[in-house]
Amino acid sequence: MRPTMFGEKEVKEIERIPLSNNTVARRIDEMAEWAEDELIRRVACSKYYTLQLDESTDVQGLSQLLAFVRYIWQNDTHEDILFCKPISRGTAEEIFNAIDSYIKEKGLQWKNCFGICTDGARAMCGKNSSVVTRVLKQSPCALWTHCSLHREALVSKALPNDFKTVLNTAVKIVNYIKTKPLQARLFQKLCEEMGSLHTSLLLHTEVRWLSRGKVLTRLVELRNEVTIYLEGKTEYIECLLDKEFTLKLTYLADIFSKLNELNLHLQGSNESDIFAVHDRIRAFMKKLMLWKSCIEDGKYDCFETLETFIIENQVQPKTNILSAISTLLSLLKNNFDAYFGEEMKKLDSLNWICNPFQDRLPSSISTKATEELIDLSEDTSLKNSFNRKQLTKFWLSVAGNYPCLFDEAIKVLLPFSTSYVCEAGFSAMISIKTKYRNKLDVSNSLRLKVTKIEVDAKAVMTKNRKQIHPSH
Repeated sequence: MRPTMFGEKEVKEIERIPLSNNTVARRIDEMAEWAEDELIRRVACSKYYTLQLDESTDVQGLSQLLAFVRYIWQNDTHEDILFCKPISRGTAEEIFNAIDSYIKEKGLQWKNCFGICTDGARAMCGKNSSVVTRVLKQSPCALWTHCSLHREALVSKALPNDFKTVLNTAVKIVNYIKTKPLQARLFQKLCEEMGSLHTSLLLHTEVRWLSRGKVLTRLVELRNEVTIYLEGKTEYIECLLDKEFTLKLTYLADIFSKLNELNLHLQGSNESDIFAVHDRIRAFMKKLMLWKSCIEDGKYDCFETLETFIIENQVQPKTNILSAISTLLSLLKNNFDAYFGEEMKKLDSLNWICNPFQDRLPSSISTKATEELIDLSEDTSLKNSFNRKQLTKFWLSVAGNYPCLFDEAIKVLLPFSTSYVCEAGFSAMISIKTKYRNKLDVSNSLRLKVTKIEVDAKAVMTKNRKQIHPSH
């Protein structure tokens, strides 16, 4: 038995006794139920919890609603899968009812829910009757966070028409080779004979955050091989031989690679609070203006692939291309500001959370909390031990002495800033529910795959043995 759905320890416990397929399935269900009960017990004991929701389809084409929860347990924050449920229509009402019924069935309190993170789908965050609107009615103090990864992806989608044409043409070139098995094999053989670093192109998919950057970078890396392969086969070769097209292509490969780097930085979970996310976004916005200035001054070293093409081919980019690149950099900066600016300004007044030792006192918290902040800011021992990279742990450590201040801080720090753990959960689902096992009810198997709660498999099996044989 391979540990696809749970850990090595649980596998060893199960393999000690003879099992039929039905018994294995029953053991999986029993251990998943134990992990769920333990999670609910912990969340119920926590004064605060936050939710992360996302929806996707499995290999069978069924919509699955995935929910993760972050909570406080034993003076630390934890996150785990709350549930995975199939849904039929994906409406706001259906999604909320699935969450609401689960919360109430498990005896959890909506009033303790202080945050919900979703993507920007209308069913999730529309103004009138969305999932978020319904959750906020149950818990008015909760904060909604639009997934930072989703917003960053939306920023990068906004392209002027000339760059959009280059991107679409690049995707068509890749598809011409990649989607046809014979073409793909012949291209691979050509790359092998040429001693290329890579032997295949990458397919573009809109649903994957990092797709465009990787697809374009690979195409640029294999540009000579693709040009040779396409000779006499398609008109797309004219694009790759056109220096203006290639200049724009290499620039797009560079800027999307930089956006990919930002995306990867934002994918953290426990260690990535909303202030850290904003720090990254602000830095990237400043870099965009730096790159714009460099391009306007004729300095291309900020875009390595573009610079390499210019040097190797002794090309001097025309003014219209440099102007187009400069315009796109400004557009990206403005889009980041549109998607993140308002949230950043709102949290500026809460900067005391990530720097509680500054002299300026906030006006947005109660007098009692302000008094506690004054006391804390003058505590030399706390100041010396303060670590910005462990912000949530710091506030948890002072919760007993500064309860009002902690209450204000944790409501901002505990909510998810991205839906990354849900995306990781869906990736795990793909490895469990395959085309060969498409009738599988994925809920319990997925829980055992992704839960961070260590299941005491021996105790679970002993308990269920006693339930089956009460006379023993």
